[in-house]
Amino acid sequence: ALDAARFFFGTAAAEVALYPGRMNLTEFLEDDRFDEGLPAGQYDSSAIPEGSRNATLSRFAGRVIKKYGDTDKAYQTFLEEAAKCEPPLDNSELGTIWHSAQRFYARLSNQEGYVAPEVYNDPSCYKPGDYSDVGQAEVLAKYFSKELRYSPATHFIRYSDHYWQESEPGAQAVAHELTRRQLKESGNDLVTALDKLKSCGAQAILDGASKSKAEQLMNEEQLQAFQDFSAAKAYQAFAVKRRDSKNITSTLKEAHPMLEISPRDLDADCFALCTPEATYDLRRGMAGAREHLPEDFITKITSVSPGQKGQQLWLDSLNLIFQHNQELIDYVQMICGLAAIGKVYVEALIIAYGDGRNGKSTFWNAISRVLGLYSGNISADTLTVGCRRNIKPEMAEVKGKRLLIAAEMQEGARLNDSTVKQLCSTDDVFAEKKYKDPFSFKPCHTLVLYTNHLPRVSASDDGIWRRLIVIPFGAKITGNSDIKNYGEYLYDNAGDSILAWVIEGAKKVIDLDYQIPVPACVQKAIDEYRNQNDWFGHFMEDCCDIDPSYKESSSGLYQAYRNYCVDTNDYVRNTADFYLALENAGYERVTQNRKRYFKGLRLTQKNDAEEDFLN
Repeated sequence: ALDAARFFFGTAAAEVALYPGRMNLTEFLEDDRFDEGLPAGQYDSSAIPEGSRNATLSRFAGRVIKKYGDTDKAYQTFLEEAAKCEPPLDNSELGTIWHSAQRFYARLSNQEGYVAPEVYNDPSCYKPGDYSDVGQAEVLAKYFSKELRYSPATHFIRYSDHYWQESEPGAQAVAHELTRRQLKESGNDLVTALDKLKSCGAQAILDGASKSKAEQLMNEEQLQAFQDFSAAKAYQAFAVKRRDSKNITSTLKEAHPMLEISPRDLDADCFALCTPEATYDLRRGMAGAREHLPEDFITKITSVSPGQKGQQLWLDSLNLIFQHNQELIDYVQMICGLAAIGKVYVEALIIAYGDGRNGKSTFWNAISRVLGLYSGNISADTLTVGCRRNIKPEMAEVKGKRLLIAAEMQEGARLNDSTVKQLCSTDDVFAEKKYKDPFSFKPCHTLVLYTNHLPRVSASDDGIWRRLIVIPFGAKITGNSDIKNYGEYLYDNAGDSILAWVIEGAKKVIDLDYQIPVPACVQKAIDEYRNQNDWFGHFMEDCCDIDPSYKESSSGLYQAYRNYCVDTNDYVRNTADFYLALENAGYERVTQNRKRYFKGLRLTQKNDAEEDFLN
């Protein structure tokens, strides 16, 4: 009665046609053949006249995207239907209609109980070759390898919402889905086998005799039907048993080697940037959009899609923060673009420096927000000499990140040269997530430190100084220009434009082959920073006289240096570093009368008045 009512409801003159069979209406509609040959259920192939084109195509787009999903096949079917319009619609209108259908499909696919077209129309056979853990794992790997993968470093990752996510519950959900499909398949097989058993007369024989006696009475066709029925029952019992918790666990365990992927294969394309709307090839900038592909093995996604929303707000904010210095704005855009690329082409620690209320944290937090999962944070103390904790778990979280931000160092903190060089290089980083196997990976991030206090640098070699880039933030944002939580305000109102600005910055820096012109204000800030940290130069200037005829004992020089460090509250280097600095500066070390000297300098002689003043 319910099925009949579905047919008759809303029909003015209902005509009944009776078709004998065992299916109800729901099963009939689930039959793939009911609209075979009809693209998305479209019956009318006539031209679509002006005045009804948009409405007709909108309805058609909704039907076809439900049938085939958001796929190339659905889009091509839509374009074929659009070709019937007289006169034709322009491409912009067709794009608007299709994007509307995509948004409809996105909402539909997130509803509870939704069955994707590829699952609904799935002709696959999920029956394993043998009813064992390995047999079940083989079926899972065969049909779900584009959705589920495994590596010792990440454990299970699942493709969902356009990117691969670490998810143990997600792996369980895939195993659950396999058993659900097997249960449905085995149920259908059992119904088919039972129908065959009855139609050939085997069921009647079984009803009147024992199993062994019935088998002797059956002909070849009946015996085959009985064997098929027994096999279908065994498959159904297996499908039910595989839904036990212990069997779900064992299936996933045996699937490890079948689904294994190397961590190096994840995020391998450094120029691919995944956004909710599309994956962008950064080499082409905003023109590089393409569809999402599971085989890209992208494990990150931005929080917004690029666009023009709030473009003027973002440009005004840049002028406010960087004081209308267009050269500096262009430079920072390329630095941000560099941070969107998944490979280290410039080994650098970007130090955003300035007093408070100048917009540096607002700016970098806005960039971080739009980059979404591509951005991460690292504790500022990880970069300092005083850090004594195990930093390997924190290093593990760096993998795959493209922008890495450290915030606010304490005044007087000293950089750990070794850690900075490791994080700002192309050498492998060795890391270890808690309770998981150690692994190594190629760094692909740009490291940014924003701080009110420049950290001290102990080393004077070019290995560290070529990595340090200081970007000055000199604005004073007060009064009406001071919006509370301005970073969040920018993200909410101009996030699309910020990401588009970053993507275009990436294209600019790629086109320049990563040779970014340094503005004068940045070079000045770097030079001043290095001069402030020239400990050896300061000591020589304040405590030594220079002349080729002079000489001074090495022990006397080092003792004077130690006293100087105490007076200036500076870090005291050991003798090896101090003597090496003297030799690198060109002062020859000689031995006379079993005592060591340095030629070419001597300690400054203080007169009595100076001594009295100091004392």
